[in-house]
Amino acid sequence: MLSRTADHLFWMSRYTERADKREALALQHSRHAQHARGFLPKEGLC
Repeated sequence: MLSRTADHLFWMSRYTERADKREALALQHSRHAQHARGFLPKEGLC
């Protein structure tokens, strides 16, 4: 049972990490699109 719990925790952390990365990429894409449309100044980009 302990190994099953460890396995679930491992995969839950992997999915959380992947979700965080997707969220960061989506935010970066959104800022780039806003800049391209003229909504953000150049200083707003990282």
